[in-house]
Amino acid sequence: MRRGFLFFMTSMHFSLKRVAALAIFSTAALSQAAEPEPSSAVTAADLYLRTLVNHEEKAVTDLNSYLRPDRLRSGRSADYADFSALKKADQEFPAEVTAMALPLFPEAQRSSLKKPIEKLMQAVQQARQKSECKALTASEAETGAHGVLNTQVNFQCLLVKTPETWAQGIQRMARTKQDAAKTVAELESLQQAYAGPASYKYEGVFPLSTVPQDQNVAWRNDFAREVVDAMFREF
Repeated sequence: MRRGFLFFMTSMHFSLKRVAALAIFSTAALSQAAEPEPSSAVTAADLYLRTLVNHEEKAVTDLNSYLRPDRLRSGRSADYADFSALKKADQEFPAEVTAMALPLFPEAQRSSLKKPIEKLMQAVQQARQKSECKALTASEAETGAHGVLNTQVNFQCLLVKTPETWAQGIQRMARTKQDAAKTVAELESLQQAYAGPASYKYEGVFPLSTVPQDQNVAWRNDFAREVVDAMFREF
């Protein structure tokens, strides 16, 4: 059970049942010779970030609209993200993490720790969704294998930074085998830390690609969630 929980922590449960979406930009028809402008890659990255990090309803709608022509052309489902599914996953997240965490603690303590862990995870989720992210600049697009056009978009996020991550904290408390009252107090302290301001500046790179020869009109990243997971793994 411990191994399963540690893997669950490392892979960032925020991927859990989450899909995402983000704001729209214009979709001018793309010919074989025409390629998306680098500036539109910045806009695309901004949409992905607002979707995956903040779960904005408008972003979900707009990103779906932006990606839909290419998705339909390639035989995929019309929508990239389902806002209702995102919100459902948000609601279920604290209880699901709690169910994974409780078995790490002595059975006699579990009933007193359940609510504090759930409250901590609610604070974690709220902290991440209040992050402020902004795509900045895109590198010059380069053509790779099979005619795929690639670019790298630099971005910044203001995040809530705590003395230790929720995963580190829960694991530490379980290892020390301390009494329930001390664990509850430390869970509440960590919860308060996650309620702090989003003021820590994180800098990252968001890769995007498109295939002009397939008449793509959008920049996309089919593994965009991995970029966000890698960022939040530190927080």
